[in-house]
Amino acid sequence: MKAPKFKEFITEKVQRSDIQVAILTKIDANSKAVVSNMILKECKKRNIPCHIINTSEAWVSKNDLEKGTLLISNIDGEDTEIEFDLSKTMCFTRAGVLEDETGLALLSTFENAGAFMINTRNGMLTCDNKMSAYISFERDNIPTPRTALISNEKGLIHAHEKLGGKYPVIMKTLTGTQGIGVSVVESEKSMVSVAQSLWKFGAALLLQEFLKFDFDIRTIVVDGRILASTKRISAKKDFRSNRHREATTEPYKLSDEERIVVLQAARSVGAYMVGVDHATVNNQLYVLECNGSPGVGSEFALYNTAKREDTYIGKTTTDNVIKELFDYLTQDVHRKYSFTREAGFHERINIDGYGPVRAKLDTGNGTSASMFHVDKIDISGKTVKWEKDGKKFTSKLQGESQATRMDDVDNRPIVFIDLTFNNKFYTDVPIGLTTKDSRSTFLVNRDLLTRFKVNVNPNRKFVLSHWIERSDGNDTRGVNLPLEKR
Repeated sequence: MKAPKFKEFITEKVQRSDIQVAILTKIDANSKAVVSNMILKECKKRNIPCHIINTSEAWVSKNDLEKGTLLISNIDGEDTEIEFDLSKTMCFTRAGVLEDETGLALLSTFENAGAFMINTRNGMLTCDNKMSAYISFERDNIPTPRTALISNEKGLIHAHEKLGGKYPVIMKTLTGTQGIGVSVVESEKSMVSVAQSLWKFGAALLLQEFLKFDFDIRTIVVDGRILASTKRISAKKDFRSNRHREATTEPYKLSDEERIVVLQAARSVGAYMVGVDHATVNNQLYVLECNGSPGVGSEFALYNTAKREDTYIGKTTTDNVIKELFDYLTQDVHRKYSFTREAGFHERINIDGYGPVRAKLDTGNGTSASMFHVDKIDISGKTVKWEKDGKKFTSKLQGESQATRMDDVDNRPIVFIDLTFNNKFYTDVPIGLTTKDSRSTFLVNRDLLTRFKVNVNPNRKFVLSHWIERSDGNDTRGVNLPLEKR
């Protein structure tokens, strides 16, 4: 009987009810945390377990790396324990988590353990730090107001001259949301006075050219797609257009130019979900900032995220914005993981029962199983007997992987093995066995790379492991040195 295809055999489609949601915040569930409670409400509609985690009170009781779970205690101030299956967990990060090391540590723990993050620590910190965001915009040639970092009075005067030497100018604290920490200064005297006052509290400051506009545009971008946009009209006698500053909002349809620049800005800061703020001054578009935990309590225009062209739908309610967001996120193909750990394109792995092998981490390998080159293969029914370097193994046939080279198709029986990489043990790793000629002993496919939680640097080898020679011994390029020493 023909073995079932691998994906039919082993891949179980993730149902929405299998997803867990964690919301990391410093505000408890009983407060008026608009976005957190919207997420909680939407999860209840979809029968998705959702837990608001107050990072000022919660801690990690147990981190089981092999099982892929986290046990979090004191959820939302209550003496309870919740187990999160990281392979099924969506973790929303709110801005307050960045205020102290406890929150940052819990954020990093979820991220490093393998949860899907909205957003990652790096993405959140880039958005939160206005200078970091500005540097990203400058690097990627995204139009943004001229900005300078200032730390003393002499630097303040010099920065003002570089920005054009005109008043008024904007002074901002390096971090802050909802318009907090933003001032307009009208003269050198007031500029110096405000700066000195803020420095007394240890604030890091930015000086930014003043751009006069009556409104700006907030656009919610998710995974490189436009979700919604709103026009924020400044309240009278307040230059800030934040909704928390009593600004009014109305749905706004982006122009083609605006859509392009907004998406460029979102990509620049590297956050999965981001609120991009921009304004137009004298027919010039400027990106003002990006928010890694954007609010959605405004009057939005909604876009169809199912289509790459960001099709405009029309006016909508905030509930529909959250609904559209979850319609997108609950499709497992859209939950893309971002890893900060770097690996080389060659690394050592240890196969349980066999020993160490030199593996190639192949980001272009989309086959259903990683490849292991062996000496013999004998298939009888659902049993696979195979040999490598005189060591014999008997495994259950799990399916079949097909690798195509030119016109040649290599049908590889799939078995499960256990292995260790980067000091972590992985069980039931699907491997396609082959006896055909191969320059690599072991080829790691994209699925296993995801389990490893690494980004592959194509210019480096053996970043996370010790050097091991090639199986054919051909490790030299004219000199008798191991590759790790070159």
